Amino acid sequence: MRTTKRGKFAAIAVGLSLIVAACGDDEEKSDDTTGETTGDTTAGTDSTEPSGGVEGGTLIWAHEQEPSDMHLDDPENNLSITSWIRQSMWEGLYGITAATEFFPELLAEEAVMTDNGDGTFTASFVLRDGLMWSDGEPLTANDVKYTYDMVMATTADGDDEDTDPDFVYLLGDRTGLDTITSFDVASDTEFSITWSAFFAGWKALFGEVHPAHVFPADPAEAAAAENEALREWNIDGTVLPSSGPLVFDNWERGVSMSLVRNDSYHGSVSPDVTNRDIAHVDGVQLNFVTDTDAQVNALKAGEAHFIFTQPQLQFEEFASSDDFVVASQAGPVFEHWGFNVNNVHLAKPEVREAIALAIDKAEVMAGLYTPLFGDSLPAEGLGNTYWMSNQPTYEDHQGDAGYGAGDIEGAMAKLESAGYVKGDDGIYAHPTDGKLTLRVGTTGGNRLREIQEELIQAQMKDAGIEIVINNGEGGAYFGDQPFNEDHLACANSGGAEGDCGIWEITQFAWVGGPWPGGQTPAYRTGSGNNTYGYANPEFDAKADECDAILDDAERADCYNVLDKYVTTLELDPEGGLIVIPLTQKPSFYAYSATLLASAAVSPDANSAGPLVNVVDYQFAG
Repeated sequence: MRTTKRGKFAAIAVGLSLIVAACGDDEEKSDDTTGETTGDTTAGTDSTEPSGGVEGGTLIWAHEQEPSDMHLDDPENNLSITSWIRQSMWEGLYGITAATEFFPELLAEEAVMTDNGDGTFTASFVLRDGLMWSDGEPLTANDVKYTYDMVMATTADGDDEDTDPDFVYLLGDRTGLDTITSFDVASDTEFSITWSAFFAGWKALFGEVHPAHVFPADPAEAAAAENEALREWNIDGTVLPSSGPLVFDNWERGVSMSLVRNDSYHGSVSPDVTNRDIAHVDGVQLNFVTDTDAQVNALKAGEAHFIFTQPQLQFEEFASSDDFVVASQAGPVFEHWGFNVNNVHLAKPEVREAIALAIDKAEVMAGLYTPLFGDSLPAEGLGNTYWMSNQPTYEDHQGDAGYGAGDIEGAMAKLESAGYVKGDDGIYAHPTDGKLTLRVGTTGGNRLREIQEELIQAQMKDAGIEIVINNGEGGAYFGDQPFNEDHLACANSGGAEGDCGIWEITQFAWVGGPWPGGQTPAYRTGSGNNTYGYANPEFDAKADECDAILDDAERADCYNVLDKYVTTLELDPEGGLIVIPLTQKPSFYAYSATLLASAAVSPDANSAGPLVNVVDYQFAG
């Protein structure tokens, strides 16, 4: 999957962005989720002693993806795995539940948002008492203020974020932070933030609070210092302190990463956990196991205790075994095909629509996803990128437009209306632009994704469209193709700069969270996350309007309008339909039912994952 770049560029590390989900050797928004919960973990109870468990032991997680560094918004790293690890060490004002909803994490209660009557809005926050960093320093409102000042600062030479390569979150999206007009600290636990207008994603802005006491006081100097410290998670040789249940320990590149229990942890208040105290286990060892069969064998042999990773065909055997529990959550991760609209063929709306008509999503679902996830995902596939199928606000815009049902005749009619003529080989060609041959790429080594490409490739051939598979190796695919610097220059300039021929169709997943407006940077004109080259000022203005709507129902409707711009031609007949959502794509989560007395509910979202509730894991006696 691609986390927010998570291929290569993007999100704001304070919790606002998309993430790219990577698959195979690499790795990406929504709401209410369903799915099987873990065996002994009863959400909302206060018990800290699951029956039959023992204290201690090191939990082993086998995963195929290794971060290049821990920066997260480093242009070379923006992957889901990095976010999952960091969320166990740095907590935020709000956390995310398995139902993809916000809950007060570092806060004592829900913040109070006040309409000031002059167009501005002020939120009042109160932190929990007794919050502590792992090095013994108190976590206070000054840490939150520091996080804001540092993220918004330029480096010491005074250049702005567009020209200064040392800006700490140069590639991040600061939507919602850039409209803050004041940040006032009243005490160690009380502070308030005022926005020039209501911003719907305000709860997502501080998904991580950073430790002010280990960085320079000057925001610009702090930004430069964090740029370096975050990569290896240490400053001047000292591990960065944690506010979460785990503390960074060591990293043997290419082999494993170790995290140890934070004995100063102030406890989790997530509604998904039963243990409100420090973790039962001594720590977590993350083993980097790139081969899927090796992951399976490690779990079966007891050499790993759980996997939380991209779904693969080999994982089907766990679903039928009494020795393992499969507890995947249908969260905000969705798989899609995306178009490079600066390609000569894909620039034509008829070609994009022909592909959307010819795709048979039901065939993809039946062959690849239903065997892994049962009926938790719709058999007809996904038709929206802002709302997921298990949310009450979901609308199947692609289905309503007739897309995704394998309409071969309709697809051919669209091509012929654009002047394409079918050749003797069954493939259409344009009299000026040549044969309709398009490359599709994804994270090579992920067999499920590769078979998905092959299935759709065959569907396209029936419609006279030639698809050539051009995958990259694991996570390197993102930087080589859709988030290649030269391609982004093309996408951000409307084709006037850079190299517009690096790729034509991309297949990966985006990961989101409770605030669906976080999907917008993938489509906003000139955004570092917009690899497709979509540019529509009307869409951009509508996105700003949606984020400023106070009423939840009206805002939900507005986000559905945004989705129509990019998944259909209804609102943008020439430039729309730049992505084809295929399906929600939960991470595959399975754990040993024989070695563990209890496991954790593992939210599958941008700022959550398998370690946020690590306090609930406990070994069997």
